[in-house]
Amino acid sequence: MKNIYRTILVCLIVACSAQTLSAQWRWGRYDDFERLDTVVSIPRHNSNSIYISDNDFYLRLNFLGLDLEIEDDWDYDWRSRRRRSRNIEYYEQHDHGTLKGLNFEYGLLNFLVNGEFPSSNDLYQVKPIGSTFVGLNWNHTTHVAGSLYLDWGGGFNWYNLKFENAAARLDPNGGELNFVEQLNINSAIKSKLKVTYLNFTAVPMFDFGRGKRLVRVYEEDDVRVAFSARRGFRIGVGPYVGLRLSNKAKYIYKNDDGRQKDKDKGGFFINDFRYGMRLQMGINSFDMFVNYDFNELFEDGNGPQLNPISIGVIF
Repeated sequence: MKNIYRTILVCLIVACSAQTLSAQWRWGRYDDFERLDTVVSIPRHNSNSIYISDNDFYLRLNFLGLDLEIEDDWDYDWRSRRRRSRNIEYYEQHDHGTLKGLNFEYGLLNFLVNGEFPSSNDLYQVKPIGSTFVGLNWNHTTHVAGSLYLDWGGGFNWYNLKFENAAARLDPNGGELNFVEQLNINSAIKSKLKVTYLNFTAVPMFDFGRGKRLVRVYEEDDVRVAFSARRGFRIGVGPYVGLRLSNKAKYIYKNDDGRQKDKDKGGFFINDFRYGMRLQMGINSFDMFVNYDFNELFEDGNGPQLNPISIGVIF
């Protein structure tokens, strides 16, 4: 009988809230009635970023799973004449529509030359820890059918290549790029190449958790903050393309005048476009990626044949 009453109560609440809200999420079962009042705070379908009514203001940031809600007159405890503080948890299911969010990616970057990493004799060998890949992407997760989703979006990627030999220099003179070692300095500190791309990615994902998320809500007075974490295992492979926006080499060394820093924004025969395949997988709140560029970093015949490869995590 309790389950029947509980089901009737859920239907009444959803029916009342459906007149003004169209849910982006579908809801699972709850263990208590306290969690049901969050239903009325879901943003509208296809605009799940902001909801405003006469007495409340709701903003879904979708960055690192963060929601922020500020309201004027909800959860007021009339008996104690003060607002109530509490923590609640519930699950939500994404099985239709598109969710939007801002993803931050960070990983390690290296090269492959004919399927192998450069040797210590190559001046273009990079530091395995110091060379990094950084990405900032406006991501969309679209439900296709069943457990199939599409992660797609665009943003900016940065290649930060720190060469193992701090005296290595990029020399574009002579119609091609050559790596040379500068020996007329007292102490070489850093040799670095930075390349910035505008990037677009489309990765079909099999999400065996069907978009399930665990949401933790913390309420204090008239402010509500919610953190969400995905549940289950997901994996997918898809293409990406990138357009080079800029490149810059930076050299730091010491000479008789002290610490020096040189920057060179000249042409290094870097390809204007990059394209490759991306492996993306995750379990619960942890996601990682592997990117491999099919085309070489430098133009064919104008530089060493280097295919960038990166591995990292998604926040």
